[in-house]
Amino acid sequence: MNSNQSRQSVTIPDVARAAGVSVGTVSRVLNGHPNITQKNIERVQKAIADLRYEKCRSAEMLVSRRNGSRVQTGNVGMVYTEMAGDWSNHPLVAAYSMGVERACREKGFHALIEFCGDSQDMPRCVRDGKVDGLLVKATRGLPEYVRDLPKDFPVVCVGLNEPTAKVQQVAPDNRGAGWMVVDYLWSVGHRRIGFVCSDLMHPMFLARFQGYEGALRAKRAFDPTLCALDEAELVDKAPELCPPNMRREVEKLLSAPGEPVTAIVAANDWMAQGVYGALDKLGRRIPGDISVVGFDNAVQVCTSVSPQLTSFAIPFGDVAYSAALKVMERVKAPDTIQDHSLHLVRGTLIERASVRRLAEPLNA
Repeated sequence: MNSNQSRQSVTIPDVARAAGVSVGTVSRVLNGHPNITQKNIERVQKAIADLRYEKCRSAEMLVSRRNGSRVQTGNVGMVYTEMAGDWSNHPLVAAYSMGVERACREKGFHALIEFCGDSQDMPRCVRDGKVDGLLVKATRGLPEYVRDLPKDFPVVCVGLNEPTAKVQQVAPDNRGAGWMVVDYLWSVGHRRIGFVCSDLMHPMFLARFQGYEGALRAKRAFDPTLCALDEAELVDKAPELCPPNMRREVEKLLSAPGEPVTAIVAANDWMAQGVYGALDKLGRRIPGDISVVGFDNAVQVCTSVSPQLTSFAIPFGDVAYSAALKVMERVKAPDTIQDHSLHLVRGTLIERASVRRLAEPLNA
């Protein structure tokens, strides 16, 4: 590395590569964690000296704070992992951020928003000691840097539903949402209910499918031929600009053996819009021929299609609000025992015009 390169441009992964150790080992050395071999400590220290890496002041701040003096900056960080800056104007991000802002206003804190993409580096707001606690928006797994935070540092994961993760989590009840959508369709007479998804590897969509399957199995009505699922994980983390082409999935449901499908559940509203396009090209009417339901209640999508889409509203803002309150409680009461609980927030169905009632609502 060029000796004239600024200290600020040297990152933890640079130190890890130079020392021949993992990023986590470097972070643990910087944060004073025990159970690190002396050999690895010396390797990391040498790499830091050679690269002129400047240890962020947050490491010293975090380990030196004393009970009763946790509030130092009055700031809470909201870090979006798996999302780069081009997500900043997305409705999902807006909903989460507004929930955090609402909680911060109520409790006298300020929110600092940061987008990390796929980076496993410690977020800048933590490295620079600018926050008293951290909210981590994560869905596909716990970021490595969370494991490297000092054990007493307040952190809550937003949107993560990972029972084995040793961190407090607040997430939407996606499995419950899938179950409730099936119950709704069943109550208005639908028995042949299909499910389509273009990214089943995403934990949020998988949970919704599991709820759908569980509800139908409970009614002894699950039929795997009515499931059109793409399990190829999408590697592009940028928001999609056009609805996915769902024609292949829709054609699979329409050609399934047995009685014809009467309702299609799409894993989110964006996919539901793709279902609309596919059904239109195949000459099928909504809801006259087939009913359609989505998830998220993305109002711009739901109200732009015709007929307007019935959707299960996922309370992203309430999830973030609840998570922010929890992290601020930890900031103000540092003696509180570390809580690794998982709190699920339930949503509600928003009926519009895309579902045909085949029977009057029943308590079935």
